Amino acid sequence: MSRDLIVLAPNGRRQKVHCTPDTSILQILEDVCIKQGYQPTDYDLKHHNHVLDLTTTIRFSNLPNKATLEMVEADRRREESNVTICLLLADGERRTADYCPNISLHDLLTSLAPNEYTSFNNPTILYMRQEVTGEPALRQKTLRHLGLISGRAILRLLNKDEEARQANVSAIYRCPLPAQVNTQCSNINKDESQKNICPTQLPSTSTAESCVPGPSEVKKSFEHKIFDPIKHIKNVKKSVPNPNEGKQGHQNENNLNNESPMEIEESQILPSNVSNTPSQSSLSTQENLERRLRIEEEVTFLGAQKAIAFVQPDVTEEEFGDLPDDFYDLTIEEVRKLYHELQKNRMELENTPLIPASKKEEMDKQSTQQQLNNYKNAVVRVQFPDRIILQGVFSPNDKIADVITFIKSHLEYPEKPFHIFTTPLKETMDPDMTLFDAKCVPCVHMHFKWAEDDGKPYLREEIYAKQTSSSAASLLASKYRAPSRNVGESSGNCKKKTSAASSSKNKVPKWFK
Repeated sequence: MSRDLIVLAPNGRRQKVHCTPDTSILQILEDVCIKQGYQPTDYDLKHHNHVLDLTTTIRFSNLPNKATLEMVEADRRREESNVTICLLLADGERRTADYCPNISLHDLLTSLAPNEYTSFNNPTILYMRQEVTGEPALRQKTLRHLGLISGRAILRLLNKDEEARQANVSAIYRCPLPAQVNTQCSNINKDESQKNICPTQLPSTSTAESCVPGPSEVKKSFEHKIFDPIKHIKNVKKSVPNPNEGKQGHQNENNLNNESPMEIEESQILPSNVSNTPSQSSLSTQENLERRLRIEEEVTFLGAQKAIAFVQPDVTEEEFGDLPDDFYDLTIEEVRKLYHELQKNRMELENTPLIPASKKEEMDKQSTQQQLNNYKNAVVRVQFPDRIILQGVFSPNDKIADVITFIKSHLEYPEKPFHIFTTPLKETMDPDMTLFDAKCVPCVHMHFKWAEDDGKPYLREEIYAKQTSSSAASLLASKYRAPSRNVGESSGNCKKKTSAASSSKNKVPKWFK
């Protein structure tokens, strides 16, 4: 949404500037200085006695439409320096270099990531919710236009399709499946539908045959009408007849008197397929509990550490409908609740006593010991570039080296060097650290990468043939990463015993002792 700002120059003239949400404050100052004949490095922009940050954009400056800004002399002359740019690639790799503010994004990409930039059909740079898409836009846009004249910044390089529309920059960009894999998967699905054979009975000879259905089939599975309760209530109100009209009205009144008000509301508001949700939900929860108890019979284990392999299905964004803007508006009660919570947190922080370092270390040891007692297992998932996930169950005291040996035992080429890391903020795992110290308890999702990727297969062929469904894998993971209940019950019993003993001692009078 474009805005018009009015800038008051030192010579008394008012300059009207038309800007967009992605326009930086520095660009507004430079445009006004060029038109009025001033040096941009000697002035700042002020709004209501508040000096604006020149590196921010209109989107984050909280400026209303037709706001009046004032040019004031800066305390000291603003000096420009090289900007340290960290380029984040699609695979999580980061490349860093220093550039002058006047360099274009096209020249920056050709120097930092030439191979990735040339391979992308429609390269896109993301910075602070600003999108610069296409080679012509990258040639025109410079670091100065983004508000970067000094310091450091992180830019993200992606390959965004022209037809794809993104509602939020933080959405996940998924890598597309290869064309050969999609065609083979569609052929397998057609054969299954014709022969009515279970997927577990199909012979799997390659990695492509044990994949997930293609994107077109996933979209078809998620094509369903989203139930809108507000529209349904309006339609019900229009279709409900007036009870005062004729005999039908009297019959409706008698029927309504016999029914309870809760039944009337449910019968009017809920559709026919949703009215029986309590019984259906209870049956579904009971079935899930029974399935969870015998989930190990459904899963195909590959070896030690209860290892299984599965493919995580893609979740398309079409499943979730866009919420209206009114959904995010706070009511008066919600604002009051937030205010009371802030007051409560402030009072707790003010009234907490000071704790010495020795006591703090003791409390930290107690908390770590309590976490170790609560979680007896740690579920480790390792995702490979071909979208297959290897899952294993470890102890919190096991080291990262044990996970590495576990991965090597399932690789096709175990002698080949590789890396495992976590995202976001790509961090490699130290082999000497325990899973608890690496914050991998109760569960962690790692990524696998060859040190030198030459297109060779990752896991053994027999592992691709013994895949497990994603639902069964999630149930198995939730079973082993759940906190143990014995600790809470034992502590509760101990508290009850101590309280009973203390109460029995207090009942005895002193003169009787």
